[in-house]
Amino acid sequence: MFGGTDSFGDSCCRNCGRIADMEKRSETQEKRICDLESRLEQLAEKLDKFTAREEAEMACRPIIEKPEAWTEIVKKRVNEELREVTQKVQVVEKRIALQAEEDKMKERKKSNVIIHRMAESQAAEDKDRNAEDRKSVINLLNNVLNVSCEDKVDIKKVFRLGKLSTEGKQRPLLIEFRDAAIKNRVLENLSKLRDADEQLRQISVTHDMTEGEREQCRELVKECRERQQNDVSGEWKYQVRGLPGDMRIVKLKK
Repeated sequence: MFGGTDSFGDSCCRNCGRIADMEKRSETQEKRICDLESRLEQLAEKLDKFTAREEAEMACRPIIEKPEAWTEIVKKRVNEELREVTQKVQVVEKRIALQAEEDKMKERKKSNVIIHRMAESQAAEDKDRNAEDRKSVINLLNNVLNVSCEDKVDIKKVFRLGKLSTEGKQRPLLIEFRDAAIKNRVLENLSKLRDADEQLRQISVTHDMTEGEREQCRELVKECRERQQNDVSGEWKYQVRGLPGDMRIVKLKK
């Protein structure tokens, strides 16, 4: 499970590497589209040449019964191949568009963290609840995690995710920093939560992930649990570590 001090224990700033990987994938996908488009042009040219050749040959050969039948069969075959290549181009273009949207979301979220199980104010007004949340966050960062941070200066946004619960449930709290370096320092200092008071020890801090990254995380957590259940030695524990998009399961000695 992610939470408390176990969340992404080996997180470090590897944004440059991730951006380079994204650019490399984009170049590869663009090359595939160019190759497919080139194939389309070749097929279209092939069809034109075949039609011209058939017409020339038909002008020289004796008239036979229904000579158009063979021509139509070949044209149909070439058109089917053209449609198949066109469909492949459309699939690749859609995939590129989805990847581009995913990359935009990653860029927007790169400076964000989400705090789970932090006490939520019961004030009646939204602005009062938000003000208390900001005070709680500043206290956590400066006095517990030893990350120097000023409200409004280093923190761009603080807001709760989801609708206000009538049952007193604590909604996740999203923090958007102005600089990703502050976020990285927060994640690096999560071990200090062990020495916090009981109320703060129960919180966990995670990356603000995209839907694709959350799906990858869910799959890895599921696999992690299965490995833990199948480990009969009792000597090992399994955890998911790493940055969003580059997560992995690590095996640790208990």
